[in-house]
Amino acid sequence: MRNKRYVYLAVIIIILTIICFATKTMAQGMSGIGWDGWGARAGLSGDPDQIYGGVHFNLGEFAKDVRFRPSVELGLGDDLTVLQILAEVHYVFSKARTWKPYLGGGLGFTYVNFDNDHPGDDSDTEISLCPIGGIETRLNQGKKIFFELKLGLTDEDPDIKLGVGLSWR
Repeated sequence: MRNKRYVYLAVIIIILTIICFATKTMAQGMSGIGWDGWGARAGLSGDPDQIYGGVHFNLGEFAKDVRFRPSVELGLGDDLTVLQILAEVHYVFSKARTWKPYLGGGLGFTYVNFDNDHPGDDSDTEISLCPIGGIETRLNQGKKIFFELKLGLTDEDPDIKLGVGLSWR
């Protein structure tokens, strides 16, 4: 069962990567949308109490200061494994000089795999909806670092996530 989860995760990451590159190709004639880099993220969540890690894909802006950044995160701990895939949209307050705050949300799905002692089904999949807020700054050579807060609004989402991430162009 454990190997099956890693296969599913690998397939999802491959599909998202293909979608990202296809978006870049399709968006070459459109302003703002396209491949703008990727990054890694990690943090802690509450209810369930977990550590999580993942990746995100910067796909540019589809309106002034409104960016599209899908993410995939895997949480471990509290006798659960949580896989969350979100299509995130952020409004970046670009007038700030060094540290730029952003607000937005994510829509996607959450897959939860319970330990063997859970009554009934050992997994569940649900629509995911998360408000997101954060702050970011540019580092050297096009890298960005960010600190982020996510709130889970549906039953299977973690209630709160505090994370840090790094983006590469």
